Amino acid sequence: MRKAYIIFMCLYFVLISPSKTFAGFPIGKYRDIVVPTFSYYHQTDRFDNNGKIIKGLPGTGFTSYATNIYIGYGISRRLDFIATIPYLYQQNKLGANNTLINQGVGDLTVGLSYNLVNFNYIRFLSVQVSGIVPLYNNNNGLSALGLGSYGTEVKLMYCGNLPKSLFDKGYFNTEVAYRRYYTSQGPDQVSFTGTIGYPVTRHNQISLDVLLFKSFSSNKAFNNNIYAARNYAFFKPQLNFGHQFSRRFSMFAGGFYVPFGFNTGVGYGGSLLAVIKI
Repeated sequence: MRKAYIIFMCLYFVLISPSKTFAGFPIGKYRDIVVPTFSYYHQTDRFDNNGKIIKGLPGTGFTSYATNIYIGYGISRRLDFIATIPYLYQQNKLGANNTLINQGVGDLTVGLSYNLVNFNYIRFLSVQVSGIVPLYNNNNGLSALGLGSYGTEVKLMYCGNLPKSLFDKGYFNTEVAYRRYYTSQGPDQVSFTGTIGYPVTRHNQISLDVLLFKSFSSNKAFNNNIYAARNYAFFKPQLNFGHQFSRRFSMFAGGFYVPFGFNTGVGYGGSLLAVIKI
């Protein structure tokens, strides 16, 4: 049983998704993990409130380059400390040679993840509670590094090995999350994430993530800057490939496209990350 637990921990940390570092697999008592990530996001066209694609005007668009550091520490076999710190560089093109550029540290996310139940070290049910702290000042809502307000998030996670009746190996992860920002305009955000990972060779693995995301706010205005938008929704699939160089070092690459959404950009991009076990 313990062997199965270790195998699925390794599978997760190799196939870890850059947009959701946290998941239901416990890190392990007194163990550390560091995950540096570089990601790219771009949008020119957008979805209106009815989901119809609106072509962007010439010379307009939003591009973000982000470096993210995730740190996880196993306080006990069930309780983990997690923290994420992003650094962003953004270009928001408004047309007529008008480009807003902003860069700096974004929102710090820090919290605890607790494994509620493990089912013979094959599947895990966990809950995570996090706080969100802005590490910047919002001077311009069009080029902001975030919403500029404090928030909290509660996440329920269920993960483990795929049923033997369907696959001889592989794993899954599902997450349901609620996030609240404490301003008059919110927003309140809900999301569902599903992941299926499968090893194709001893050291190479592929995974598919799907993300359903909805943000509710009294502020209905469209914003090119996804980090500053408040009322929108989207569906995002992402295909990933991971390679394990050693027991302590792995690398991972992924790409995504947003084929459907409301009041948000038709975004696409990719990411590259390293998983370092200390």
